[in-house]
Amino acid sequence: MLAKVGVHHYNGNNVDLGTACGKYFRVSCLSIVDPGDSDIIKALPSDQ
Repeated sequence: MLAKVGVHHYNGNNVDLGTACGKYFRVSCLSIVDPGDSDIIKALPSDQ
């Protein structure tokens, strides 16, 4: 891991990733800078 950054490969296409983010366009890369109160980091598999 470079700079202790975890990488998660999304098992859908770029349109599905955009929809999952609540956007109406294609998303090819996503970065979580501050998860806030969400549990998005806990939902990722821990065996990265």
